[in-house]
Amino acid sequence: MLVGVAFDRWYGESLMERERERVRAYVAPYAGAIEGVFNRHVGRLAGLVAFVDAQPSVSSMHAAFPTIAEGLRAAAPGLRALQLNRAGRIVATFPMADSARLLGYDLLSDPRPEIRGDVRRAMDSDHMVISGPSALLQGGVGLILRQRVSNVRAGFPDLVTMVLDLDPLFEEADGAAVPKSVRTVLLDRRGQALRGDLGDVTEPTMTPVRIGDGDWTVLASPVGGWGAAVADDLRPTRAASVLITLLLTSLAFGVIGRQEVLRDAVDDRTHDLARANDELRRKGEERLQLEERLLHSQKMEAVGTLAGGIAHDFNNLLTAIVGFTQLSEQQVSALQNAFAGSAESDRLTELRQDLTEILKAADRASLLTAQLLTFSRRQTVTPSRVNMNGTVHDIQRMLRRLIGEQVTLVTEACEQPLPVMADSGQLAQVVVNLVVNARDALPNGGVIRVTTRALDIETSSDAPWPGLPVGQWVLLSVQDDGMGMPPDVVARMWEPFFTTKQLGDGTGLGLSTVHGIVTQAGGHVYCDSGVGRGTTVTIALPRLAHTFEAVTEPALIAARADGEVILVVEDEAGLRRLVSEILRRKGYQVRVAQDGTDALEQLSAGLAPALVLTDVVMPRMGGRELAEAITERGWQLPVLFMSGYQAGEELPDDEEHAFIGKPFTPEALVTRVRNVLVRS
Repeated sequence: MLVGVAFDRWYGESLMERERERVRAYVAPYAGAIEGVFNRHVGRLAGLVAFVDAQPSVSSMHAAFPTIAEGLRAAAPGLRALQLNRAGRIVATFPMADSARLLGYDLLSDPRPEIRGDVRRAMDSDHMVISGPSALLQGGVGLILRQRVSNVRAGFPDLVTMVLDLDPLFEEADGAAVPKSVRTVLLDRRGQALRGDLGDVTEPTMTPVRIGDGDWTVLASPVGGWGAAVADDLRPTRAASVLITLLLTSLAFGVIGRQEVLRDAVDDRTHDLARANDELRRKGEERLQLEERLLHSQKMEAVGTLAGGIAHDFNNLLTAIVGFTQLSEQQVSALQNAFAGSAESDRLTELRQDLTEILKAADRASLLTAQLLTFSRRQTVTPSRVNMNGTVHDIQRMLRRLIGEQVTLVTEACEQPLPVMADSGQLAQVVVNLVVNARDALPNGGVIRVTTRALDIETSSDAPWPGLPVGQWVLLSVQDDGMGMPPDVVARMWEPFFTTKQLGDGTGLGLSTVHGIVTQAGGHVYCDSGVGRGTTVTIALPRLAHTFEAVTEPALIAARADGEVILVVEDEAGLRRLVSEILRRKGYQVRVAQDGTDALEQLSAGLAPALVLTDVVMPRMGGRELAEAITERGWQLPVLFMSGYQAGEELPDDEEHAFIGKPFTPEALVTRVRNVLVRS
């Protein structure tokens, strides 16, 4: 009898511990999902800090803040608001609907001591500070994340703030919800229940959730308690114990045999449970890997949005610089002809040389914006059928000159053709950037190996890397036997402006440009590296996965003017004056508007231009909305969009709509205007 009681207690405790492990395994993905959702919001807050640090002036920051904030908020369900703070006061907020009651509010005078304390702590700390869940000034309850700006300048904000609604955060994490047989309660760092009822759990397991500067906790227990959870498994063993006790009274050998059978059954069941636990652990690890890739992708997308916005503003500046410089150069040339042979002519020659240097510097600056647009996937591409082997073969000689005599270049091309759909120039740029990066890892010489091959994936288990879908692929690998990289460097290698080189030796845009080009072509990038064992970077592009028609430019038409009226819509006064002056010099009549609303009022008042030349991003009403309003009213007017985003920002492209990218030269603008007028 004592043996049966002892066995029953031992087996019950074993089942109870197994059940607790099972519950922990169910809860772990849910806790990880909450962490993942929260970390994605933290990445967006870091992007807002980078935006403030990058602004040249307070006015430009306030002008660009609504656009940046709208982009971050649109990609993040549950992101209630974004704010900029200085000395405890709210100086900017988005959405603008809350500005009337929030702008100027002094958080250091808030009646809630925890809010005042958290604001002071954020102003004095380099770490992110989390408040709440707390009652919000906008109404409702949510989390408040605050991060100090790294480089506080006069007049600029010293804190950036993100306000999150709790329910959307939890709903996004519900994809990893635990089974209905398990009850959970989520506690904040103060021990208060955020989700669930403490009365629903008994003797719960505790799983930490890493949230900023403090932990939340997930409590979990089976529905009905632990005893009910193991009752079905324990019932057969108790019956067996009774049977064993009866058999012990009659036949000792029979009892021993029964114990051995029971032990074997327990071992078999334990092995089954171990296999099930291993399978659950494996699935949890796969989910974690997918979440990490998603977080990295969203981080790159946020930084790409920021880079594209910077390039857009920079292209506006370059357009004014190039345009006014070329107009000045034309005037200087005319003066040279008038003062030919005089001392004044020599001074004009020097001035013209200075203007030429300005244009050269602007050309170099435009190359930098092109790299930013490539990374942010907003650059115009001309995809065509390209043989990967042919691309590598065509640039071999150039690659050997780039890497120097100390480094040996070995190419191993697949025998079969490897056709992909990509921009041939960008594909060559990918190979060059990867080879140059490998060369920089070989300061004392070594070997760089460039290989191409085909890969067919029939099932997801055949994929050599996580996230590579089923299909036919072309692989290009660049391998070096250099020093290799530690994991923390590999994790950041695709980020723009990140570099391990000395100041002045690199821009940090080479690998981020590769990432942008490959992603835009529908491909994937992978890196295998370790300290002391070199680095292998592999890109995978779809093998004839898409079909494209090559983009061809229409034949240029002579840029002559017949006195047509052109309505120029541009919110920046300098660019508006530049474009107007260029067109007037070519014989056009010009009318101007400072935004889409102003233009629509002039058109409604009877203005009938031959062409509307409009910027895309403007306050009140942008160029896209203006074009839609013109179409809705039935006005047959051609519209020419101009923008710093080279891809046209998904603008309409038909007989009545066209696009010119900034920066442009006066000649390019006049020619484009003439082409649109003739075509329409």
